[in-house]
Amino acid sequence: MTKLRDYAPRVIGRSAYLVGVIDILANVLRPFKASAEKIDTYLPLVANSTAFATAVFTGVILIIVARGLIRRKKRAWGLTVAILLINLVSDLFRSRSHPLQLSVISALLVALIIFRKEFYAVSDPTTKFQPVRAFLIGLVAVILAGIFILYFRHAGQTVGNPSFGNVVLTVLEGLIGISGPVEFSSEAVSNAFDITLLFFGIATLIIPLWFFFKHVEEIKTMDADELQQIKKLIKLDEDQDSLGYFATRRDKSVVWSENKKAGIAYRVQGGVMLASGDPFGEFSLWPEVIEKFLTIAKAHAWTPAVMGAGDRGGEVWVEKAGMLAIEIGDEAIINVADFSLEGRPISNVRQMVNRVKRKGYDSYTSKFVELPLETQNELRRLAKLWRYGVPERGFSMSMDRFGESIDDEAYITVATLDNQITGLLYFVPWGSHKLSLDRMQRSKDSELGINELMIVGTTLWAKENGFTHISLNFAAFRSLFERANKISAGPITRGTRNIISFFSNWFQVESLYRFNAKFQPEWQPRYVIYPRASELVKVGIAAIKAEKFIQSFRSRSA
Repeated sequence: MTKLRDYAPRVIGRSAYLVGVIDILANVLRPFKASAEKIDTYLPLVANSTAFATAVFTGVILIIVARGLIRRKKRAWGLTVAILLINLVSDLFRSRSHPLQLSVISALLVALIIFRKEFYAVSDPTTKFQPVRAFLIGLVAVILAGIFILYFRHAGQTVGNPSFGNVVLTVLEGLIGISGPVEFSSEAVSNAFDITLLFFGIATLIIPLWFFFKHVEEIKTMDADELQQIKKLIKLDEDQDSLGYFATRRDKSVVWSENKKAGIAYRVQGGVMLASGDPFGEFSLWPEVIEKFLTIAKAHAWTPAVMGAGDRGGEVWVEKAGMLAIEIGDEAIINVADFSLEGRPISNVRQMVNRVKRKGYDSYTSKFVELPLETQNELRRLAKLWRYGVPERGFSMSMDRFGESIDDEAYITVATLDNQITGLLYFVPWGSHKLSLDRMQRSKDSELGINELMIVGTTLWAKENGFTHISLNFAAFRSLFERANKISAGPITRGTRNIISFFSNWFQVESLYRFNAKFQPEWQPRYVIYPRASELVKVGIAAIKAEKFIQSFRSRSA
């Protein structure tokens, strides 16, 4: 019974969608239309037109609210029950010739009542202008209903053969109580049509206005105080994850512990409450903040998940929340003390660096805020230019800003040729003695090897200035590529590698791994944490949307 209740909202939501489709088809397809026309003489025209429009309109609404039912939304449950009751009464009032439709509606209504406790989720936080979307959807629905009325209910009752443009204009004007260019054969039909459209026009306007003026809980993203608190916590924590600073993105929300000494940054994406990286702050408070995170997710019926968790955070999530983990790749981390350009394994990097140096390229590293103002402005301009039309991307492993004064601990490495800037690496702080790469950009006209020059230059500078580690790019499926290169690799491993290599022509998965591997880094596994196997696809889609996956690889490895 428990398992049945778990699946009930999904089954009921999909059934509601099906009922909506049946509702529309039962009133516009010719076999159903003929049976409806038989009772026109027994009911007033107003009742016929209104009942027809109601059936079509409620069918559209059921299709829309089906997603809310699947997500266990309490408001969607109440609206669906009301819509089904209206639909049931309307269909009984018009005719008894649709037994299948009536049976399906009745069965769905009974299921909603039996499983009503499974629809407990509060509505998602929204904005004041969300009702505008509801108005536009409602407007399209009533326009379609009006067109269906003319073509399927009152066909043959119009004067002449009106064009589609005149039909649409008549419907639009009818929504505000004006008679349009289409003329009817009788005044009774004309009045019925006008009254029906005016009724739905008023409803389409009033309902969104009611939602607009009622109290709406807006989506709360990070404010300035929260941003500063996160910066303070991650700076004091030397064990902080390398992705910790990315929690300060302003487009994320934060769940805090009671004393605000720990927290989780997240975003809601497609019904998934997606945390980014490990929790930040005091490690002993991570279980508390994870519990609060899960409570919020349950209240809204969001699927809890984590994108880019490390070993330390992943273990707490799995132990505290009973969730599952799947490795999605590795983060390349240079151990500054061990880095050297000597030896065969790094010969390719050494040759690339020497080649571009002979052509006159050089690099330097500095705190961004310590650069001359003119240079800062030029770097901001070039950072936008070198995106080449691609908007800012990322979620768990990149920032939503560049070169702002609030990031006063950010460092930048600049490549130059004849005193002209040709490339840049932008780093955010990782604790007090480590750096984490945010972006890697260069001019399309620069030589290959500029990225190697900047990374090597940054590492040598870090060794002289007391920095211990530098986090580079994230390499998806790194372990798969390494296993596939071994002589013991089986056909499944090699086949999977070949498929991913094929898609690397667009996604730069394999090339990014091989670029990172040239620097002989330490590899830090990264995981997606999810509640159950059945939710993995949903979580994966949400993560891809949040990260803007394709463009994210391009911007970080160009």
